[in-house]
Amino acid sequence: MAIVKMHKFDLYTFANRQSELLKSLQEFKDVHLNDLKLSEEQDYLKKVDVPESVFKLDNEIGRVKWTMDLLQTYLPSASAVDGFKGQKIRVSLKDLKEKADRFNFNEIYDKLNSLYLEKNELNQKISTVNEVINELEPFSELRVSLNEIRNLNRIKVIPGSIPLRNEAQFKESLSSSELKLYSVEEYKILNGMKYLIIAVEKTEEAELTNILRANGFTNNRIKTEKRVSEEITDQKNKLKEFENRIGQIDSEIDSEKENLEDLKYYYEYLRNESLRQAAVQNFAKSKKIDFITGYVPSDKADAFNNLLDEVLGTEYYLEIAPAEQEDTNVPIKLKNNKLVEPFESITEMYSIPRYQEIDPTPLLAPFYFIFSGIMVGDMGYGILVTLISMFVLKVLKPDKVKARLIKFVMYMGISSTFWGFIFGSFFGDLIPIKAYLNPSEDYMKMIAMCMAFGIFHIFFAMGIKAYMNLRDHKPADALFDVGFWYMALIGAMLFIGSKVVDLGSIVSMVSPIIMLIGMVGILFTGGRDQESVGGKIGWGVYALYGITSYLGDFVSYFRLMALALAGSFIAIAVNIIVRMLMGQGIIGVIFGVLIFVAFQIFNMFLSFLSSYVHSARLTFVEMFNKFYEGGGIPFKEMVTQSDYFIIEED
Repeated sequence: MAIVKMHKFDLYTFANRQSELLKSLQEFKDVHLNDLKLSEEQDYLKKVDVPESVFKLDNEIGRVKWTMDLLQTYLPSASAVDGFKGQKIRVSLKDLKEKADRFNFNEIYDKLNSLYLEKNELNQKISTVNEVINELEPFSELRVSLNEIRNLNRIKVIPGSIPLRNEAQFKESLSSSELKLYSVEEYKILNGMKYLIIAVEKTEEAELTNILRANGFTNNRIKTEKRVSEEITDQKNKLKEFENRIGQIDSEIDSEKENLEDLKYYYEYLRNESLRQAAVQNFAKSKKIDFITGYVPSDKADAFNNLLDEVLGTEYYLEIAPAEQEDTNVPIKLKNNKLVEPFESITEMYSIPRYQEIDPTPLLAPFYFIFSGIMVGDMGYGILVTLISMFVLKVLKPDKVKARLIKFVMYMGISSTFWGFIFGSFFGDLIPIKAYLNPSEDYMKMIAMCMAFGIFHIFFAMGIKAYMNLRDHKPADALFDVGFWYMALIGAMLFIGSKVVDLGSIVSMVSPIIMLIGMVGILFTGGRDQESVGGKIGWGVYALYGITSYLGDFVSYFRLMALALAGSFIAIAVNIIVRMLMGQGIIGVIFGVLIFVAFQIFNMFLSFLSSYVHSARLTFVEMFNKFYEGGGIPFKEMVTQSDYFIIEED
């Protein structure tokens, strides 16, 4: 349950073995290559640029991804449950290559791309035809063609539309104008527009045009030699023809879904091929020599040596040794048992540890488990979430990443079940259960429990910092940064406590002495890293002033009680409403059941979400702030994180 130990290596080999070496390293998987920074002594080497082939591969990957996305739009919609079904298939790089070599991607891509472009063109034509029909539809009762009425000798006929809101103003403008002879034929009203055909002598066209423009008139510019109704029929026939062809295209594309599985293999093969070829940018070279540096897990160091012997024979020089504790470039892999592993997501959400730190996952796990359960604090919610989680794990069998998430939620459910039993809460007060600690009545005990958890949690985190200092042979730092704080805080708490309750004469006498020793120690050592005397004193005073922040830290743990009460009161309120409805006949029963199910599920969701967020907050702010920085570099294997497969060694 710790950070995986690493060996660092420097490898020199002949340049003509580069391709073979990279292929073997990728099959080995557990190799992290460093981004090279050459020293002045290595001026005979120069970095290798990314080859052009990588850009071609990335372009091909884009084409494959587009093809897969297109075909997946023709798959039935997946339910939320489907997302958790099935584990990924285990394959090797050799399997990927064999399937990729047999797969004729270009033939499928050319066909689908041609169909896709044709469909887009047809959709554009359909859009154009619909626009024409929409323009013609209001004049469907016109018995002559639009071209006929436009081409009269002495009369100007203008078909078009005007906003309904401007109709009265338009008529007023016409009646008050100097137009001698005009005619307005009204047709349909559609979408807030009134469609008209206006006729006027051509000598007065200019004046009419001004009136139309002032009133928001839109001219219909569609030309047709046929009667409007006939033209509409022709356009609808075109529309049907286009839609039939689109249906044929959809069927042809749909028939290619059977290639999706082969596309997945080809896609992952290309991604790994691109990764392998791009890895040359981590190489440095001279005319004949390649140089790389990186890390392998310590338990794989011998296997790494054997691999180089097998691939390169005697044509290489290797320096390999355990990575130094203070090396900031060491990549991080976490390894925890099955109970602790689900909590790795909390560590990763904050930041993975650096190599000289410790993995905080097994340390935070029990606290997170307890705190999340207290905040939900309902036996019914806990049992329901636990059973659902177990069902997903046993029946749907999700892949490793999803299974880790489900186990994490299941642990929250188990903890909630336990604390719900302690609090006597089952969907609020749905079923009376004896409460061993009732948050709404035994509030002083709840406050004391929250404070006790807070003190222990923070002191435990400080103790981890002391352990790290002692591990790194810094006993003075352990005393100055933790020991004095223990003395100051414990002494202060005992001193204050002795004023409230009788803790005995010895505690009353010794506690202020312990507190003062701790405070003096903080004052004189808090600024020890400063060079000037003034700096040492100033930072010492500032460090001592930090004791006031601990009050806020301890109070922060009252959220355990606050969230437990909030969720419980909402659940009880829902039950009160439901009981009132249950006495109102069959309709009341139906509504009561619906309200109970909907609001209890909603409250359960909010309770677990709040529990997740606030437990993480206590971990990050109150615990990690005392000993943990993070900022580690994740270990990057020589294979991609596949979306579809688990890639294993050959």
